[in-house]
Amino acid sequence: MNGHELLRILYGLFLGIFLIIAGVLTFTSKGEPGIGFRIGYTYLSERARRKANRVSGIGIVLTGVAFIVLSPFLPMPWLMAVIVLGLGVTVLLAYLVAKREYELEELSEEAPEKPGRRIEPPSVRKHITLQLMFAGVSFALILTGEVPRDPGIILVASIQLFLLALTVLVSRPLVFQLAPKFKGEMAFGFARAMTVVSAMIALQLAVVALSPKASPLLVVLMLLVSLGAVFYAAFVSLTSAYEEGYY
Repeated sequence: MNGHELLRILYGLFLGIFLIIAGVLTFTSKGEPGIGFRIGYTYLSERARRKANRVSGIGIVLTGVAFIVLSPFLPMPWLMAVIVLGLGVTVLLAYLVAKREYELEELSEEAPEKPGRRIEPPSVRKHITLQLMFAGVSFALILTGEVPRDPGIILVASIQLFLLALTVLVSRPLVFQLAPKFKGEMAFGFARAMTVVSAMIALQLAVVALSPKASPLLVVLMLLVSLGAVFYAAFVSLTSAYEEGYY
């Protein structure tokens, strides 16, 4: 086992444990501020909140376990893909469960009062433009051969397009307009978080292009940068959700 593999395993262990703890907190959440899966449906329905937290908690824990188990065998780009895929599927399933439980409760009881005004979607054009630029840099490095055209590298660059699509989706009010006083704070915070992650991916590919044979110190530095970007993105997303009223 060389130094790079050991660092990758330690990184996987650290981030995996963080995800497991986050999943357990989500699963056992009883409505504490800033904890749990909170969208409009879960705000209006305790039943939807409880079921969605169970689904998302289990999904986050399984993602953390998979990250730890696979870290000795997969390179970092594929590990990042595991996290994106695991959390993406978890969010989708939790959303569908919350929507279904809310609709079932609405059929059995008098529907809660809905906002009477039309809510305009917030403008996140600046973040969309930045993400397009970062994705453009990444794909330019791949197309020009500055970085290897490895399936893992291409997959990591493609994640930027996935983050861009999520940013556009969350900027639409959809169920988020069910917040008590919709201000668009959650959409702005999420857009900023996704932009940070997209910038981190572009930076990593640029480092690969400039230093094909990176020193162990540079590898450690990039791992710390990526970890810091992930934590910052999570922090911004949670605080913006809290400011929006999802607590």
